[in-house]
Amino acid sequence: MPVVVQIKRRKKLGRHRPLNILLVLPRYYNPEKGQRHKPFMIFPNIVLPTLAALTPAPHKVTIVDENVEPLHIPDDADLVAITAYTRNVQRGYQIADNCRSRNIPVIMGGIHVSFMIDEALQHCDAVISGEGEALWPTILDDVQNDDLKPVYKGGQSQDLNALPVPRWDLLKLERYFKPIPTLKLPIMSIQTSRGCPHKCDFCTVPVFAGGKMRYRDPAHLLREIDAYGAEFFSIADDNLIVNPDAAADLFKTLAKRKLSWFGFFDTQTLKRPELVELAAKSGCRRAFLGIESIHPNELATVNKKFNRPEKYEDLIRLFHRNGIAVDVGILFGFEDETVESTLETIEELKRCNVETAIFSVMTPFPGTALYNRTKDKLLHRDWDRYTGEEVVWAREGTDAEETRRLLQLAFERFYSVPSIYKRVLSPSSHAQRKLLATISNLRFRSIIKHRFPEPLPSDFLRSARQARPAYA
Repeated sequence: MPVVVQIKRRKKLGRHRPLNILLVLPRYYNPEKGQRHKPFMIFPNIVLPTLAALTPAPHKVTIVDENVEPLHIPDDADLVAITAYTRNVQRGYQIADNCRSRNIPVIMGGIHVSFMIDEALQHCDAVISGEGEALWPTILDDVQNDDLKPVYKGGQSQDLNALPVPRWDLLKLERYFKPIPTLKLPIMSIQTSRGCPHKCDFCTVPVFAGGKMRYRDPAHLLREIDAYGAEFFSIADDNLIVNPDAAADLFKTLAKRKLSWFGFFDTQTLKRPELVELAAKSGCRRAFLGIESIHPNELATVNKKFNRPEKYEDLIRLFHRNGIAVDVGILFGFEDETVESTLETIEELKRCNVETAIFSVMTPFPGTALYNRTKDKLLHRDWDRYTGEEVVWAREGTDAEETRRLLQLAFERFYSVPSIYKRVLSPSSHAQRKLLATISNLRFRSIIKHRFPEPLPSDFLRSARQARPAYA
């Protein structure tokens, strides 16, 4: 049943009264639950600078990213807009509750609240469901006329060519991560498309951004890139090579500038090796591959059968031949995981000289097929803990603590000193950009100490020492 919220409204502001608008990104960690800040994992978020650029004069707009600066909401704020993901939405709700207690109108948007509208309306005055850029001018008019609607449905309607250059000048850019200290600016984001035709069970992209791809004219990107003045970019597209012709046009356009960038590719890239060559010529330095598992039966359970584990080595070699480092994503939380299967995965990644790997526990985020399948089995809805670091739903025959131990084992084995030497530093290694790869690996080692402060139990370590991968 829909939640009805009664709040004390401010008096009508009037059309000729400029608004004082605060755009907020809540912190990604909760220190009260022992979670730690990871400053070198923080990149400038593109959402709020884009909304700021869409805000017409004479409205005043301020951005606060709570991950890099303290949050202060002035009493004279006319609107607070909060964007949130699942892992930081509870902090977003705290901020919204504070605003409403002070009679400051507050609106929330982002992936989580788009699928949990009733939950969000317990804390805020309005929710944007789906993409909000096209709705933003209407929302501001409604605020001025004291006519803020409970729900604004944006869907997947945004014309990407209508997007302005984000207002990066409103962020404290000097506080974000720089992979190389000599860079003038941190890694900046650009977006060339939205959507993904794949329907992986654990992914929010096809349900939030849609299964139909939408593209920007590459000429718009050059205008945006030139306005940034940055040297290193993250292309925030969820899949760069779904449309080979569009990818080729993009890479040829990027080659007109002297850039370094990284982006997300899928395993189908192996079918179009010429795209990897074009990507390298355009400045691609790192490629992220969501391989998820080296076991076909596990991939089938999450609707990712198009991944072909027997082709992973050829795919990684393709990137390496073109001077591109490879980062991979690996999921835990499948049924029947064992120490042996975990070690087999690590040995395969080491054999392929993968530069970095991100290991995470499969998490049922609201909106996904996985969430719809498991929502009656959730252990809790403490969203702060939906970080990919622990099991949050009950599974038959699978122990949550054992999964966490396997996750810790994977991190510790993959980022051990011998493993780093073999994959990145040894003469036989094919690792690209060895200095950057070494820095990244050492930083992950520091993460492990914070993420897993307790050593693995001695009996578990004993079984790990005795275990052997299937092919060893």
